[in-house]
Amino acid sequence: MIFDKEETRNLLNMLRSDDKENATVAFEALKAVDTTKYFGELITLYKFGKHSLDEWMNNCPAAGNIIKSKLDYFINTNAASALSTGACLSTMTTNSASNQSIELFMELFTDSMIGFLNQMGYPADKFEINVKLKDDGQTTNAK
Repeated sequence: MIFDKEETRNLLNMLRSDDKENATVAFEALKAVDTTKYFGELITLYKFGKHSLDEWMNNCPAAGNIIKSKLDYFINTNAASALSTGACLSTMTTNSASNQSIELFMELFTDSMIGFLNQMGYPADKFEINVKLKDDGQTTNAK
């Protein structure tokens, strides 16, 4: 399986779905992923999906094991959402995650911050974090 941002978003939507069959299909697709090459995408799916590490370990053991081994110091097996953004980004950069996975992670983080502000009674029209990552001399943007 080859990841791009759109494919990662599609898998994330399946993992977030209330229809359990969607998560089953997503986990099946993730069984074929190169866990080293797409480590950043896996962390993004784990952090922003709705499934515990135990569910990952049961449904997609290779991906669950790599997530556990790299985040073991930070991880709360019951709630990926409790895993800090800093811990995820630190682990992603330490393990040379792709720029596209870091960009997508930051886009999803920004979306979650808008929701958080709304919950606190501070609706936001716009919340923006600009990230510019260099890739072989070329600059990419994440908003």
